[in-house]
Amino acid sequence: MSDRDAVVDLHPLFDTAKRLIESQIALDDYPSLRQYLESRPVPALSDWQISAQYLTEYASSSGTFSRFRGEIQRFLLYLWNISERSLAECTSDDINGYMRFLKEPGPCWIGEDPIHSFKTEGSGFRVAKENWRPFVSRGQYVIRQETLDAATRALHVYFRTLVTRKYLDRSPMVSARKADQKASRENFEDDNGEETAPRLTDWQWGYLKESLLAACEEDDQYERHLFVIITMKTLYLRVSELAPQTNELTGETYAPTMGAFRQKVVSGHRYWHIKILGKGMKERYIPLPAGYIYYLKRFRRWRALPPLPEKGEQVPMIPRKSGTGQVGKRSLERIIKEAYLLAAERMEKEGHEDDAREMEQVADHTHYLRHTGASMDIEAGRPIRHVSEDLGHESVAFTESIYISSDSTERYLTGLQRKV
Repeated sequence: MSDRDAVVDLHPLFDTAKRLIESQIALDDYPSLRQYLESRPVPALSDWQISAQYLTEYASSSGTFSRFRGEIQRFLLYLWNISERSLAECTSDDINGYMRFLKEPGPCWIGEDPIHSFKTEGSGFRVAKENWRPFVSRGQYVIRQETLDAATRALHVYFRTLVTRKYLDRSPMVSARKADQKASRENFEDDNGEETAPRLTDWQWGYLKESLLAACEEDDQYERHLFVIITMKTLYLRVSELAPQTNELTGETYAPTMGAFRQKVVSGHRYWHIKILGKGMKERYIPLPAGYIYYLKRFRRWRALPPLPEKGEQVPMIPRKSGTGQVGKRSLERIIKEAYLLAAERMEKEGHEDDAREMEQVADHTHYLRHTGASMDIEAGRPIRHVSEDLGHESVAFTESIYISSDSTERYLTGLQRKV
């Protein structure tokens, strides 16, 4: 009998977000779940506890919590019951096996109707509902590529968090087979394997920054290029957010000024942040990393301005070459392209011809800087919720799908500590 046909003892693992936060972590009201965890062939209790703590970070977004709960729950049930391994023992082979399992989970794993995980008994204890199953399908079970992609992304974030918290030394997702993450092999050769938003590699970003710093030493006119590139990448900006914008409803035009940089006191500490108008003229405030302040001061010194902006300062954020007026979107795109081509020219001179060609190819893609900044910070362990807020995304789920709202103190602190 194959693993998928084996009858497995299944039990829901996580209750609603509210109950998980208020009572489930202690498991006092969940005797059947505690018994289930203790009866697994691996030390499942500690795996469950770290996973429950992970899920509580998504409790403020019901849709994200439900989706992540389902993905993590299915994976842990597979890991403990089919692989018979704990998270600490999990390898890329287990991930590969799980991805294949998702395509054919077996009849005992699939229910016909969605059923809530737990119910309250007369004793007050929370117990598993009859007929609850990890998968739901009426008729023949078929998995779509979008479902596999969502599972892959969720596991990437999950394992990355466990590594950041030092529960694991390494994510097994890093060396997992991409082929097993495909619903079918159709067009497999045409797939570029890109799982997240397009971005520069760490080396490319470092090279771009160093090239601009070197260029500034020879010609200080590149100070504007340096500031634009650093700002776009570090603050996760769209090029339109550094350019003048017109409100389609009122006809009013907003042009970013140095007054957008402001100070805010959070829990007794003073932080710098920037006010940004994003899509739909929606405001958001992005904390400035400590390392970014150096580049802000440097740019202002080049412009013969005081070291730091003053409240209400109306000096254009990115001036035209004449020094007056704010540059437009097309001029910003040209500045960014010139910076990329400058780095590409330096690469070619130093013998990195292939890298130079690649840098030239992405020179028109201003969004690479935004994605690079967000991706690098997530990889460095900054909470996704903080990154999502600073990106201006409507939901954490959207942020996670292409690359959890915490209190202001933590977000501003992690914002301050980011590196440029």
